Amino acid sequence: MKTLKIFIIIILPFLFLNCGDPNVDLNSVTYEPKIAVEGYIYANQTVANIKIMRNYRLGSDVNLNKLYLTPEDNSTSVTINGTALQFDPLTKTYYNNSILVEPGKTYTLEVSAVIDGKKLQTESVTTVPQKGFSILSEHVLGTLKYNQEPIVITYTPSAGTEIYLFSILARDASVSSFIYTNPYVTNIDSVDVRKNINDYKMQYQAVSEINSNTTSTYTLKIDAFRIWFYGSYRIAVYAGDINFKNYFFTSNNVEEDDGNFHEPIQVLKGDGIGVFASAIKDTIVFNIIK
Repeated sequence: MKTLKIFIIIILPFLFLNCGDPNVDLNSVTYEPKIAVEGYIYANQTVANIKIMRNYRLGSDVNLNKLYLTPEDNSTSVTINGTALQFDPLTKTYYNNSILVEPGKTYTLEVSAVIDGKKLQTESVTTVPQKGFSILSEHVLGTLKYNQEPIVITYTPSAGTEIYLFSILARDASVSSFIYTNPYVTNIDSVDVRKNINDYKMQYQAVSEINSNTTSTYTLKIDAFRIWFYGSYRIAVYAGDINFKNYFFTSNNVEEDDGNFHEPIQVLKGDGIGVFASAIKDTIVFNIIK
């Protein structure tokens, strides 16, 4: 069994002094309407919660009622491998209960829509990770004492899979359940917690660059500073495809250490922006007490 270790590399700041110009001339940017996609499909589940939206001109008022593209207002058509998705007006998402996502299979998303009187089209391809990823730990870890009992997840990888994301959600997060006696943040009060509660509530750890082509098992210990509340927790674990990895690592990382900006990796062709990715998903739950 292998235990993953996390190393922090401290880069000397003087290495990057005067290396780049972080200024961006926003006035020189030409607006182009785009189809914005937020789509994830999961092995052994049907297609659901595919969000199809639009962008807006910089500085313009965003009409939330028109943000989501619909068949009625935008002549929107959404298909996966040629099969049409249905639109749910309550959730404003697209789905198809007849498409069961299979491990190792390739899926092509195609979208067409009319935005600002212009017909746009985009497409993207994702290949679902191979069978193999499995949580070997108990899926219900039970009740653990804060900062005394480790939260350990053991799993087997899927061949060729390059990222494993552990999304940590404090389901009972509140001002009263916050762990004010934690050793990481001192002199914090309820005002601070209320202001930043989502930052504390939603945490993650990511694992990449492992040899997923072996039959070895891997063990990840959840860092203690990912736990900020007493109560119930859920960890959703994702073994993601290359689109999943690229979006996770580049969508919020658009400025280099030297100050230069760059575009995140795009997986949609044509008139699209956003993400279409696949993963194998599993879940673990536990409780934290004093």
